[in-house]
Amino acid sequence: MADIFISFDDAVEILKKELHYPQEKALHFVKSFDKNNDGKLSSAEFSAFRKKIEEAKVTLVQKFMEFDKDGNGYITLEEASNILQKEPFSFPVDRIPRLLKRFDKDSNGKLDIQEFAGFFAEAKAMNDEISEQFSRLDKDGNGLLSPSEIISVIIQHTGFDPSTAEHMLQMFDTNQDGCLNKTEFMALWTSMFG
Repeated sequence: MADIFISFDDAVEILKKELHYPQEKALHFVKSFDKNNDGKLSSAEFSAFRKKIEEAKVTLVQKFMEFDKDGNGYITLEEASNILQKEPFSFPVDRIPRLLKRFDKDSNGKLDIQEFAGFFAEAKAMNDEISEQFSRLDKDGNGLLSPSEIISVIIQHTGFDPSTAEHMLQMFDTNQDGCLNKTEFMALWTSMFG
């Protein structure tokens, strides 16, 4: 019997429907299951994909209940902001309001489970993407990016000259140790790419 394949588009639609992933992040997530890089998911790859979705749903409900301190079925925007400021996310404070506003669909100042699903999926996808980029750049695995690593990334992704790139490094090096840790890198990365 021939193996059945699922297109990336079909898998993306499943992810968007079930976990409220945004299109671009959903495609990135789906591609991570294409182990043989043939542009589609085999039965085995799709099975692993579905398993991960089910695990994510369980985690999502647990996270919602964890953050819904009073059990009223809502997470306030202040509580959601606190989530994003802590590990593993460590989002820059100035980037949080825009993200929260996007997911508070009814503008009532709180997130229900549906809104939280989209919010949490986006936050997790952004965190995973930035963490992956950070890990790729952190060649020695010490949790810090050297000035030369950061400056080359800035130049490569923005086209800025070395002097401007060095100035950007200094702007985001909040503890002024000459390097960027993951939180500082996240602030830099989100300032460059939103």
